[in-house]
Amino acid sequence: MRFQKPLLALLLCVLLSPQAATELPEGIDLVVSSPLPEQSASNVVLSEHFLPQNGSSNPPQSDDVIQLSWWRWSDETQSNWPDDDAKARYGELGLSGEAPTVFNELMSENASFNEGVAAAQQQARQQTVLTLEGNIEIISDELGQWSLMLPVQMTPLSNLSNNTVLYIFISEDTAIDQHGRTTTHLIREMKPELGFSNRQGNVTDTTWFVPADHLSAAGVDFEQNPYGWHITLAFFGELENDSTNRLLALYHAPIPNRWHASTPGNFALPIFLLIFASVVASGAVSNAMKREKGMPRLNAEWKTTEPPVARFSFHTGTLPVQLKSCETELPWGMKGGFKTKHISANSEHEFLVRFKEIHPTDCQVSFGLEVEELGTWTQYLRLTTPLIVRNEPKGSVENNEP
Repeated sequence: MRFQKPLLALLLCVLLSPQAATELPEGIDLVVSSPLPEQSASNVVLSEHFLPQNGSSNPPQSDDVIQLSWWRWSDETQSNWPDDDAKARYGELGLSGEAPTVFNELMSENASFNEGVAAAQQQARQQTVLTLEGNIEIISDELGQWSLMLPVQMTPLSNLSNNTVLYIFISEDTAIDQHGRTTTHLIREMKPELGFSNRQGNVTDTTWFVPADHLSAAGVDFEQNPYGWHITLAFFGELENDSTNRLLALYHAPIPNRWHASTPGNFALPIFLLIFASVVASGAVSNAMKREKGMPRLNAEWKTTEPPVARFSFHTGTLPVQLKSCETELPWGMKGGFKTKHISANSEHEFLVRFKEIHPTDCQVSFGLEVEELGTWTQYLRLTTPLIVRNEPKGSVENNEP
């Protein structure tokens, strides 16, 4: 156990180390926070697929494509999936048909999935036009309602057009409605943002906010269902003096759950207590096993003689024993004295004890023992009176008391 002291000292240092605090308005508590991801590469395409009315969809999978699914048929199918944002987005993009797919807001008529991706990649911006730094945070208000907050710092690296828009999409990895329809990457909530500077080098410090009532209406509950959510930030617009609308920047990340907020300090106390309990339990088990193997076993029987004589047999365990005393409780009395006896480990020792007379009560005998490494013990034994069973060996009942 030489490792115990330095290990426990290390855990205490981690436990007592100061933790960074997040400044929030009064009455607001931070549930979890994680940094925004790096900006996606220019060849990564945002695919928005409008699901057909039967809900079935099996789009191809690609590392260069972030898939999002829209559902706009809740009124027709009585589904509990949200469809208001889907209908708004469908009209905003000027789409037609039951289940169109757009790539970076471009619709490829009669084109295959791969052709649509290729066309979007060909039009994609060739350089980084803005940077975005900040956090994805889930906060709780005084009523215990959870909201999504993004405190960010945005910096354009080129002059952007005034119609540059950020879309915040919250999607569910696997969504199931009350009719059992299942789809992936379903967009639950969409929120457009315009409040940032479009001038090159102008830094905008702002906070984008998705309130609890919007999340609840969209069927989003980070408290009861903390896993399986993603957030996508998509900037669409043009560079100054450019007439082509395109995807300017894309960020895609899982929405953090409480494990994201864990720090070494959060785990230090449980780990410390676990190790401490393990050490204590290990020592207790080890001592119990050592005591069990080291303690002697005692048997006794009456001999068929008068006055009564009892034969005692000691079987030592893995430790030597010193038999120091033998005493009886009244009214039973011993004849003669008792001599101390050393008994080696893993051996047997027998001796006789003579009593003055028979009594109608059970005979209570106690032995004083000193077991090497375990200390001093008193071992009790009760013999049934030979008046009840006259000529048969008697069993015994043992009880060890430190």
